[in-house]
Amino acid sequence: MSFFKWVLLWVGGFLATLAPAQTLEVTSLDPLLQFHSIWQTTVPMFEAKYRVHTDTPQEQPPQFEWLSATKDRARFSRKMFTNIETKLGLFGGAIQVEEAIVEFVQGQVARATISFYNRGDSGKIELGRFDALHKMIGRYLGPLMKVAPRQQIVSGNAASKVIGWRWDTPKGIALLEHNDYSVSNQPEFLRLKIAAPSQADWSMGKLSVGVQRMALLKNVQKTAEGDVFIANVPMVDQGAKGYCVAASCQRLFEYMQIPCDQHEMAQLLNVDVESGANVRYMQKSLAKVDGRFNVTFKPLVNPEKYYDTKGNPRVSLREFIVLIKEHADKGVPLLWGLEIGQYPEMPALPSGGQVSGGHMRMVIGYNTAKQEILFTDSWGAGHELKRMNVEHAFQATLGLYSMSPRGL
Repeated sequence: MSFFKWVLLWVGGFLATLAPAQTLEVTSLDPLLQFHSIWQTTVPMFEAKYRVHTDTPQEQPPQFEWLSATKDRARFSRKMFTNIETKLGLFGGAIQVEEAIVEFVQGQVARATISFYNRGDSGKIELGRFDALHKMIGRYLGPLMKVAPRQQIVSGNAASKVIGWRWDTPKGIALLEHNDYSVSNQPEFLRLKIAAPSQADWSMGKLSVGVQRMALLKNVQKTAEGDVFIANVPMVDQGAKGYCVAASCQRLFEYMQIPCDQHEMAQLLNVDVESGANVRYMQKSLAKVDGRFNVTFKPLVNPEKYYDTKGNPRVSLREFIVLIKEHADKGVPLLWGLEIGQYPEMPALPSGGQVSGGHMRMVIGYNTAKQEILFTDSWGAGHELKRMNVEHAFQATLGLYSMSPRGL
């Protein structure tokens, strides 16, 4: 396979969408900013307040979905459905919300990220409109927080330059952020991060040295059936965007405790919303940023060097298996580029999603007895742990990458 063909195949997973046929009533996210009560909200209380996604037909579609079976992340999205637009509002409905991710720690709400604008879901925006939106949100936050904000100090482990203002109170912390568009003139995202005082970790800009070797090893789990896999890899749903690369990178970065979401990664990797990321640019970008985080980015299967002049893989099946085992045993997930739809996998590809073409996943384990690799997709709940015959996986592979702490 030529590199040119590889690039043509490298398209991010995206779902075909139709024009909205109807609109639901506005879902108010104001309770997320009620710091006196939100941090005591348990999973059952959250499910009682908002309609949760189920497979049972309903008169009204669900208003949020769990991103994992463990119910540690809930997602609201304006574009959750192909034919219905879910309106999300904040500050009494004055500000439209694109997406909100609510995180739970030990069964209670601990943090949330509210996206007012991101290029992938919202499309391009004029600078004047973006600045006006930013200032309006700031004006609403001031009286609510009742303290003056301070400019967020950019930590040394930020993946891209982010400008933010932070409000600190005894009951909660708020951080309003956007990308630095002074050079590109292209706003990429505008988001509000909130956290309980005790939960304002590295994701809120706190300086972090990243995850350590022993912490990674603790995530390696083994089953009686022969599975060896990495647990606790955060789940992200890329949504209806060609962000499979960006979303997979976000999951890996979060696992390594590096603050960078898929919208920052989209800017960093120059991701096209519909076609996804160009792999050559992705490799160069990640190679540049790895030094900031004391990690090493390495193409294990480099698409530019994968095939020889006769079209034969330079990496053997045996070498492919060794690479996967070596990293899984250390608790290091691998970014996996492949062409999907060529070979069966378990569970089968969802009929309503991407079923062919280039895609990026994460390899998180293996089963030697069953000759399988274990992987995960950035498509939300139900895609945490999947499997494929290892020889089929090898044949479908377009690229394989690691990013791990230095010296690991």
